Amino acid sequence: MASGVFYQMVQDVKTAISNLGLKPVTDPRNARPLTIFIELPSARMFNNNVADGTLTLRVLAPPPGNQDAGDYCMTVADLICSSNALAVTDAAPSVALIGEQQLPAYDLTVRLSGER
Repeated sequence: MASGVFYQMVQDVKTAISNLGLKPVTDPRNARPLTIFIELPSARMFNNNVADGTLTLRVLAPPPGNQDAGDYCMTVADLICSSNALAVTDAAPSVALIGEQQLPAYDLTVRLSGER
């Protein structure tokens, strides 16, 4: 069973995304349109106990990358950015390569901290 400061960061973000009525996924095998893919966190460590971390959320839309996909991505990104539970520091449109499929996406950088 996974545990630790990095695992807890991902679980906290996953809970916040679920509370917004969205579908979070952490396994790329389950990443598909209309889900929020949570990538693994990176962090700076202090005294081996405190982690100042960031992770990327990928809002995934169905192809093709037309106006409907863009509207979906922007609407969901705005919902996440307006949440008091997550500190979004950056947002940018992108294309996610999941398996062999290119999906329209919006990448959000979330800043968070954790402690052992």
